[in-house]
Amino acid sequence: MPYHRAAHLNHQDVRIDELVVHSYEMGVYLVEADYDGRRGFLVNDDNHPQRFQSVEQVKQSLSDCTVRQAWLVHQSAYDEMCGGPEKTDNTLKVPLWV
Repeated sequence: MPYHRAAHLNHQDVRIDELVVHSYEMGVYLVEADYDGRRGFLVNDDNHPQRFQSVEQVKQSLSDCTVRQAWLVHQSAYDEMCGGPEKTDNTLKVPLWV
């Protein structure tokens, strides 16, 4: 699976077609970028997914590049935790301005 590093993307001549910020429990955010026809998660120097603590931290990490479209995506496990019937998809997808 392709991956990207924020340090490699954060340049004025870089244009990211789509950026998806995945929101998880405990204030953890993972970022997926579609750049140069390759979609992949941002990774750290150890090639593990880079964790962010806020959307603002994501914005700061990519402040120099151009992002054409950005989304904040969250899926809730609330129905499963309460023993309710499984829903087909409860994904919340909100546009971001980066």
